[in-house]
Amino acid sequence: MDWPIALIAELAARRCIVFLGAGASASCLSQNGKKPPGWSLFLEELKAQMPIGANTVEIEDFISKEKYLDAAEIILNKISPADFTRIIREMLLTPRFQHSSIHESILKIDPKIVVTTNYDDIYDNYCRTGMAHEGYNICKYYDKHLVADLRSPIRLVVKAHGCVTDPSQIVLSRSQYFKERQTNIAFYSVLDALFLTHTLLFIGYSISDPDIQLVLENASITAPSPHPHYAFIQDNISDDIEKALTKSYNIQYLKYPTGNYEYANNSIIDLAERVEQFRISNPI
Repeated sequence: MDWPIALIAELAARRCIVFLGAGASASCLSQNGKKPPGWSLFLEELKAQMPIGANTVEIEDFISKEKYLDAAEIILNKISPADFTRIIREMLLTPRFQHSSIHESILKIDPKIVVTTNYDDIYDNYCRTGMAHEGYNICKYYDKHLVADLRSPIRLVVKAHGCVTDPSQIVLSRSQYFKERQTNIAFYSVLDALFLTHTLLFIGYSISDPDIQLVLENASITAPSPHPHYAFIQDNISDDIEKALTKSYNIQYLKYPTGNYEYANNSIIDLAERVEQFRISNPI
């Protein structure tokens, strides 16, 4: 991967926020070889908790079309909070997934801020054993210490949609997302400001992933800048869509061969090494 020097410099100076999606955890394994569920499997498991006889045709149609937020909206109206909590813990907590090489590389890059919409706590737990001299703090969207942490040397893992450690606060559907934006105005205002003033590097997202769509819609693009954001994605996007998204969101796409996750992992390892070398050659 030919990583842009501008991105390497931003990461080295810790002006870049690393944004981790589900793909960053996709290669993690439990002790019995199980992987974390993707969006489709995650929603299928939740759908199975709906009452017998419930109409699932519309849900299945939404899932097949990757309209995951709409599928979640219907499912959450049909299952109890207790069932939701149980299945979330069974899928994301009980297996005790181990961290991936991507997590190791991100920790080596040592950004000041990592934002994730993942519900799992794989990276969170790994960070607590990490190398940052000042340590790490986990800040969920409903916590009140985001600004205090930003004004300290501590490294931050920001859980923008909640965490498996408290399933009742997980944001999964579109209505939940907008409700929490209204309820936790201060948190999301700070997050929006960070997206406006920092470079973003998205890792582990696909273009159809609803998380990245929500993030990009809420990141202000009203202030033109010659410095783009970056998204490390599979090479399965059409030229026309890429041009449109690049123009709309000021994002430079860094693509790897579709399905070649070994190449992707090695590329992130290489990025971490380049950032480390840049810091040595360009001390602040």
